[in-house]
Amino acid sequence: MSEINEEKNTELETSAENTAPAAEAPAEQPAERSAKPAKKQAEIRNGNPAERKMKFNKRNFKHGTLAVVLTVLFVAAVVVLNVIVGLISDRFDTTADLSDTGIYTLDEATENYLDKLTMDVTVSVMNSETDFEGGGTYYKSVNELLKKMEMRNSKFHVQYLQIDQNPDFTSRFNGETLSANYIVVESETTGRHRIITPGSYFSCNTFRDQLSQYGYPETYIDQYVEQYVNSSYASRVVDGSNIEQAAISAMLYVTNTDPVRVAFTEGFGESDSSTLSNLLSKNGYDVETINLQSVSEIDSGIDYIVMFAPSMDYDNENLDKLAKFLDNNGAFGKNLVYFSNGQAYYKKTSDESSALVNLAAFLAEWGIEIGDSYVMQTNADYTYGNMAIAQVLDVQDTDFAGDVYGNSLFTYDAYVRPVVQIWGDGNSKGSVEQKVLIKTYEGTYLRPMSTLSESDFDVSSAESGVFNDAVCAYKIHSTTQEVSRVAVFGSELFPDVSYSNSNNQNYLVNMFNYISGKTDGVTITSKSFSNVGFDMNQSNANVLAIILCIVIPVVVIVLGIVIWVRRRHR
Repeated sequence: MSEINEEKNTELETSAENTAPAAEAPAEQPAERSAKPAKKQAEIRNGNPAERKMKFNKRNFKHGTLAVVLTVLFVAAVVVLNVIVGLISDRFDTTADLSDTGIYTLDEATENYLDKLTMDVTVSVMNSETDFEGGGTYYKSVNELLKKMEMRNSKFHVQYLQIDQNPDFTSRFNGETLSANYIVVESETTGRHRIITPGSYFSCNTFRDQLSQYGYPETYIDQYVEQYVNSSYASRVVDGSNIEQAAISAMLYVTNTDPVRVAFTEGFGESDSSTLSNLLSKNGYDVETINLQSVSEIDSGIDYIVMFAPSMDYDNENLDKLAKFLDNNGAFGKNLVYFSNGQAYYKKTSDESSALVNLAAFLAEWGIEIGDSYVMQTNADYTYGNMAIAQVLDVQDTDFAGDVYGNSLFTYDAYVRPVVQIWGDGNSKGSVEQKVLIKTYEGTYLRPMSTLSESDFDVSSAESGVFNDAVCAYKIHSTTQEVSRVAVFGSELFPDVSYSNSNNQNYLVNMFNYISGKTDGVTITSKSFSNVGFDMNQSNANVLAIILCIVIPVVVIVLGIVIWVRRRHR
């Protein structure tokens, strides 16, 4: 026991010795002791930095992961949205036309035609898209309309080819003119193609009128237009866009599996028929010329003969060729369209005078006569420009008129010769029947051509009433129901009337289409460049690019930094 007690005493003494220095510490000791708890509290509150680096914080990790995920999802959403917008813009029109005249908007007639297009058509622009649009506002408008047509129907394909880089393509058109900015429209199905020149897909009406006033023939006018449109003077002569009409006309031609041939006679002093021939060509007809004196018979593949105001009489041999053509070996199905010459007489006034007596006899076989007088209008409501010799006409309700009958536009004509029904209205002779196509309104009278220069003509003594401007005579085959027709117009000026409120050219297209069994003729008014309210030139484009690509992003970044700093110091 005594040994155990001695060991305990020894331990107590050792313990006392170890604790004694603490009791005898200097006076500064309490201050040091008091600082230690403060440091400990700070470490407890803020954490030891070394420990914080080593310690895994689940809350921070959770928030960080969420931020990364959201960022990735946002970037992915932006990419996907961009792809979707790109696909939509390629297929659908997402642009807005801010011009006053709608130079970047498709005409309703264009949209209706494209909606019915079932055959693949390829449109090849002979230039790169960048260089083509670089030609200016005019070319940009053409390009935009072509791309909108492509969006409208997947059968309509547009491609851009540079001539010097595509020899295989251009070699297919050897013998034809093909230059930069020309447009080739073709159909692989029919193997037909048509080349559209800048002079045909741009409107230069004012320039054309000026050249016409100087007496230039239509052939030279076309050459001058092409020359100026493809030069630095283009801005001075181009006043509108005809690309829709030109493109659809080309498509009507290349997609036609059974083309209708129209032959204009020549060699007998015919008047200039370029307006009508161009109109028919634009609407898909194969137009050609024929001189009856140089052929033994008329090609049976021709569907129409157009005699455009001949000033010289035909001999009986050539008239027999016309008669055989219309008979078609008894099968019928052929057509003759005749426009009266405004200066020629059809009856001799004397033995020495000249007249188209043989032609008059030929027309008489179909019950039609052209009077040697002019139809004058006294009612100011139906005159044009207060001229009695120029007037508004009354289109009759026939299948020939189509949608022209009853619409809000007008049909004009001038220097009208009365087209007389020899057998009377509604009467027929043999197998020949007739329909009146166009009449005058009340208030008209006939003035003999020989008195036109007389100032003392007595109107009260003149024949008055309502007179015909166009009559169609026809024969129907008793078995096949095929029809041969002779349509006669009293004035050669009828096709040339192209006022914005006129029906004349629409009427002719409808008439030819009805006779041919076609229903897809299209006439589209050109788009004017004279009054463009808003257009994006290069200067405007640069300013807009700076705003969208620099100014707005910088403003957004600055606002983001400001918001972040303010939140950081809350």
